[in-house]
Amino acid sequence: MATEVVIYACQQAVPNPDFLRTQWGQDNIRLQVLPEPCSSKIEAFQLLRTLATPADLVWVIGCAEDLCRYNEGSHRLGNRIAYTQRYLEEVGLESARVGRSVVIPGDAPGLAAVVAAIKAQAESLGPSPLKKTG
Repeated sequence: MATEVVIYACQQAVPNPDFLRTQWGQDNIRLQVLPEPCSSKIEAFQLLRTLATPADLVWVIGCAEDLCRYNEGSHRLGNRIAYTQRYLEEVGLESARVGRSVVIPGDAPGLAAVVAAIKAQAESLGPSPLKKTG
């Protein structure tokens, strides 16, 4: 069973989402990239709903807080990620199935490192227990 990863990518931090796909490569971990205008648009329910689908890992890549175009977008996302992780722990799932990385727009090596870290996280966690229960 292939592991499914969904990355929500802030269009300010990741102006070229295809770069994520080229860094991912071919293997048993499938990647879906969903561009978002700003990471502040991503809600906790959206992250949880994505995990309830075939996704095994959901990650958000956004701007550093001091570089956020909307001033508080990255801060809001941090709070939403923390809330979602606490909720996952309460229901018995690994909080590591949801995560966040910040990048400086235009930093291709930094973004490549983030992609490698997300991939390693997906490999470490493997398929979600939700897939086993249907």
